[in-house]
Amino acid sequence: MRGLRGRHPGAVCVYFLCVLLPVFFGMNPVTAGLGLLSGFFLLARLLRRLPWKEGLGYLGIAAFSGIVNPLFNHNGQTPLFFLNRNPVTLEALLYGLVMGLLIAAVLLWSRCFMLVMDTDRLLTVTGLLSPKFSLMLSMALRFIPLFRRQAEKVREARKGLGLIREDNGIDRMKGAVRVFDGLVTWGLENGITMADSMAARGYGTGKRTRYPLFSWERGDSLLAACSLGILAAVLAAKLLGWIGYEWYPRLIVPEVSLQSIGAYGLFGLLCFAGPALEAAEKHR
Repeated sequence: MRGLRGRHPGAVCVYFLCVLLPVFFGMNPVTAGLGLLSGFFLLARLLRRLPWKEGLGYLGIAAFSGIVNPLFNHNGQTPLFFLNRNPVTLEALLYGLVMGLLIAAVLLWSRCFMLVMDTDRLLTVTGLLSPKFSLMLSMALRFIPLFRRQAEKVREARKGLGLIREDNGIDRMKGAVRVFDGLVTWGLENGITMADSMAARGYGTGKRTRYPLFSWERGDSLLAACSLGILAAVLAAKLLGWIGYEWYPRLIVPEVSLQSIGAYGLFGLLCFAGPALEAAEKHR
């Protein structure tokens, strides 16, 4: 059994998407709480430590949303108190807390996604969807460090020639504009050279071939199929009203039933599958 980092990037993307969709669009405190808790454990497994400071920061986001939302949103039929003749309602307070929980959960899972998916994995996924977009993305990612190094070279060369002064803010701004001008010229020339080189090598004239860095295995199919199946079950439970909350004008909580418990159980199993895979990989 391998962890998420050992799975195919396509299966990993399907897994993260199936976790984030019910959390982000569900407006459900149970799914948001499960997403936040499982995301914290997954981040702890990926970092090999307990990220207490980051966890407190995400909880702070949820608390801030719960405090701010009722100050601007006065919908609801259960006023708690009045502030400047505006009612602060229970529905708006709870809605803000749930909104903060789901935002924190999405941010936490996005952080985990960036730790699992490096540049090669992202380019593999984009290459499956659109090879041309993957090429443009790889070239853009390559040009960022190149531009940074070239900017330092141009700045040091002009500074050595005495063409850049840093006496005040205006001089520094003029120097930065001249460095940027040199960078634009260098970027255009480099782009023309690269285009000529690609044309000389016959790019776009024949059938495209690719070398896959990652192979799709049976475990990847199992992960993707289970993720999609659980996502379909949770969406069906949402559409049937088993786990659907109504916040305005009055809070309506769905009844606890075998269907709702089953939907929450499946979604919790999906959320904690990532931390479990990482823990099993470390144990192995």
